[in-house]
Amino acid sequence: MEQPVALPIPLGEQIRSFAHAVPHIVRAGILSVRGPKDLTNWARCYARWGFSVGTFLDTAAQYCPQRTAIIDDIGTITYAELHRQTLRLAAALQSKGVEQGSQVAIIARNSRVTPMTLAACTYLGAVPMIINPGSSAHQISRTITDYGAAVVIADAEFIPALEIGDLPLITGYGEHPGAISFHEAIAQASAPNLHFRPTPGPTVIMSSGTTGTPKGVVRGVPKSPAVAASLLPKIPWRRGGVIQMTCSTYHAWGWLNVNLTFATKSTTILRRTFDPQQAVDDCLRYRVTGILSAAVFLRDLERTLAAQPADKLRNLRPPEFIASSGNAIPPTLIQDLHARFGPVVCNFYGSTEHGPVASASGPELRADPTRTGTVAPGVRIALYKEDGTLAGPGERGIIYSANSESMIGYLSKRDGVDVRDNMLSTGDFGTFDSEGFLYVHGRCDDMVIKGGENVYPREVEDFLLRQEGIDDVFVRGVRNDIVARLDAYIVRDNTERGKALTEETVRELVRTHLAQHNIPDYICWMDALPRNDAGKVVPRHLPQPD
Repeated sequence: MEQPVALPIPLGEQIRSFAHAVPHIVRAGILSVRGPKDLTNWARCYARWGFSVGTFLDTAAQYCPQRTAIIDDIGTITYAELHRQTLRLAAALQSKGVEQGSQVAIIARNSRVTPMTLAACTYLGAVPMIINPGSSAHQISRTITDYGAAVVIADAEFIPALEIGDLPLITGYGEHPGAISFHEAIAQASAPNLHFRPTPGPTVIMSSGTTGTPKGVVRGVPKSPAVAASLLPKIPWRRGGVIQMTCSTYHAWGWLNVNLTFATKSTTILRRTFDPQQAVDDCLRYRVTGILSAAVFLRDLERTLAAQPADKLRNLRPPEFIASSGNAIPPTLIQDLHARFGPVVCNFYGSTEHGPVASASGPELRADPTRTGTVAPGVRIALYKEDGTLAGPGERGIIYSANSESMIGYLSKRDGVDVRDNMLSTGDFGTFDSEGFLYVHGRCDDMVIKGGENVYPREVEDFLLRQEGIDDVFVRGVRNDIVARLDAYIVRDNTERGKALTEETVRELVRTHLAQHNIPDYICWMDALPRNDAGKVVPRHLPQPD
């Protein structure tokens, strides 16, 4: 790691955070014990691997061995079999030279491949390096070679473009000539030779890279479950749920949820790519109790649900929660999902670098769907105005935050950080209201000054999304040498209202309901917005004005 970051959290705050988390951890079934045997196993696992995905898998396999752990495009697998295969995977990695401190690169879509590799790395004390497969082949290859991965596990579709020399290669999903498959590696392996207490290794997660080159974010070993458990009062996890996970396992939101699904001994549905009709069918077939996703997928899910015959949905079980993160969820979508299922939509705000920052429950979003959430115990946060002073209630400022799960640094010394008072900038503008709810208003680097006024593209985007005839929209601010510009990329729907939309009608809507300085300077009609697998728009793939 080239770029260490000091984000200390006072011990008293960590203790308070843990004390606050304990009852929620117990209620969610994370510390389920039926007697001395379970208690002994928990103590043994914690002593060996701490609060990690390996511990959660081992204790789940002990507690409910025959419960289905994962349903994916490969098939179904129980906790007992998943645990057995993960130990064999650890042995297979050992046979290829992986030891304590070795880095294992993972390039995979959603399936059992990533959770199993994460747990196997825990058992070995190795460092998983989760790489976004949406990155360019050059970026992926350079990351692997620059930072010294010992082994690469990659889905077959990504292998042909990789340039990794003679590095040992295991095919994750699918098959590739000359590379041993994931299942062959497991089948050929024997029991691993594990240290009783391997030195815990961090996890490296690549940032999404929507605005530039992805960064390698180093996340340390959790000191306690307290920060992750801060979600539990807002998102009602419970033991033995059935979780549809359409967020990507190669992002921090997915990585966090892999830990929580194993910790709660839940069944996780992982499909390689998101298909809204399959998501509906899975909800019906497996009686899903919780959905972990992102706004763009939830929008498609809601539209697909609305198009289903009424008799097909008669047996649809309303989920106990729908948790969204990764990109802002429009208030109108929250209201639509609440109208269908009740107040179950929850919001999570955080980042690869920060970990959890704030979250909101279903009832809190029903009361005000523009809320981002409240800040949990154990999370430090402050808003700084552009003049460097602290923002008060209702005043807009740049969000700085830290907790015990925040990153410990970047892999590359080229990646700088913005730290103030031992807190890391999220790069977002936000405000707090008098009740302590955080509201996020958009990216700092998107804000532009037009006509002497600060213009926040998110405000214009949220307004346009509420207008009839508009199916999707992305608004960004562009800073030029002389005059700033506001660009709007709009997808019209197939209604008469959508077909009738023109640049002038859009500008008149904004002029009438917002302000002159909010009017887009450039409007581009799109068939679809270029989004990555996390649902975020990738600005570099948008057309530029002539």
